[in-house]
Amino acid sequence: MLLYMYTATRPNLQWDSACNLYTASNKDEILCLKNECSSFLKDNLSPDNACNLLILADMHQDEDLKSSVEEFILNHKEIFDTYEWKLFMKTNLQLAADLMYLKLIE
Repeated sequence: MLLYMYTATRPNLQWDSACNLYTASNKDEILCLKNECSSFLKDNLSPDNACNLLILADMHQDEDLKSSVEEFILNHKEIFDTYEWKLFMKTNLQLAADLMYLKLIE
C-alpha cells in the first residue's frame, strides 16, 4: 500500500495480496487503490473464490463488487454443488439466503 501511496503504482497483484490491499485501502479510504483491487478481483473471479469474495464485498459494504460476485455465482450454477457453497451456507446464512432469493426471481 505504501508503494501505491508514494508512486501511484501497484505491484503485480495476486489474489491474496489484492484482497489484503482491498481491505486496507477501504479502511484507509484510498479509493483509487480500492477500485483497482476491486477490478482485479472481478477480473480474476472463479468458482473457487467466488464465495470468499462475496463475503469480503459484504463485509466492506461494497454493493458494486457484491452484485458482480452475485451475478457471477448465478451464471456459474455449478458453484451451488460445491463443498465451498455448503460451507458458505452454514457460515453465512443471510448472504446465502439473499443469493438464493436472487436465484428464484431471475
